[in-house]
Formats: sequence, structure tokens, C-alpha cells
Amino acid sequence: MENQGHVEIIGTIELSGQILCLKWAPGAVVRESDAKALMQRASDLSEGRTLPLLVEMTGMTWIDRRAQEAFASSWPLARAAILSASPVDEAIVGFYMARHHPDHPTRFFTSKGEAMAWLTEDPAQP
Repeated sequence: MENQGHVEIIGTIELSGQILCLKWAPGAVVRESDAKALMQRASDLSEGRTLPLLVEMTGMTWIDRRAQEAFASSWPLARAAILSASPVDEAIVGFYMARHHPDHPTRFFTSKGEAMAWLTEDPAQP
């Protein structure tokens, strides 16, 4: 991903069936420019559709406030499942959701199976 004059791979986003999948690189430090680039890639992959997003948080080191605000803003997501086994990550996600109130339903999961089940259920369900 290109970041204001330098290239650094901080995460990947791919389309798997009808689900966008975001994986952070180990030690990722996420800035607003990274968030916007990933959001643009998600939009390109979605091709105008509103799709669910699975975020695998494991390995992320830090995310700045502006990146959090960008991720919480309006973009074409049906819902977002954030996956991690770390209690620290769960606390960070809880703080993020309380502070930024994402425009799309967002939940934290420790089980990939539970996250995928929630992402693929009826979108009318929160």
C-alpha cells in the first residue's frame, strides 16, 4: 500500500465469496492514509455492493485516532466482524466502538466460525 511517499504493506484486503477479508501484517501501525487506502480497495472489490467485512486483528501494534475515525465512517459495509483471541484486542475494540460508533453493525469475536456465521446471516438482523 502506498503511504504518503513510501511503500509499506500493513494489511491485505481480499474478497472471499461475498465477504471482504482484512488481515493486518504482524506489527502493523495503521495510519489514516492506510485506512483510506484499504477502504478504497474494499470499495473496488465490492463493485458497488454492500458486503460484510471480516477483520483479523491479530498482530496489529497500533491504530491512530484518524484511522479509527475513517474506519467508523460511512463506507459500503453491511457489517463488520473483528476477530482476535486477545483480551487486550477485545478491550481496544470495545473502546473503539464506544468512542466512534461505526455506521455499520460491528461486533468482536474470538471464534472465526461465529464471526462468519454472524457475517452471513440475514443482513436485517443487527
